Amino acid sequence: MSDEDQIQQGQCLCGAVQVTLSGGMGLTMQCHCSECQTVMGGGPAYITMVDRSAVTMSGEVGRYTVKGNSGGDVTRCFCPVCGTPTHSELEKYPDKYVLKVGIFAPQSAAAPAIAIWTGSAPDWHPIPEGIPCFVQRPVPRA
Repeated sequence: MSDEDQIQQGQCLCGAVQVTLSGGMGLTMQCHCSECQTVMGGGPAYITMVDRSAVTMSGEVGRYTVKGNSGGDVTRCFCPVCGTPTHSELEKYPDKYVLKVGIFAPQSAAAPAIAIWTGSAPDWHPIPEGIPCFVQRPVPRA
């Protein structure tokens, strides 16, 4: 089965928020920004950025919006029943979702391919050897 044919089902801890992803996961990343550390309870967030058109969600999500380092809004979404972080919406990328890979079965996500915002990571955060690390975020391609 090719990535284009993959359909993955995910959900929050209590099942109130359901997520279907078509076309496979994008690049899996570790995010060590201070906001992700707070939301995730101290560790990095494991995330993937995907096209919104590839995602179907059901159930109500809570939202909390802050200004990101880019100056644009970052809306963090979560289940209002169990509190599971589900995804983020970035003003800078309105056609994308940043999904938390933990809402999918553990075997669904590839190991992180890059680590971002490592300048905010404490020394004890595990970062896999050999992956590209960025003190902030990667420079967007022109």
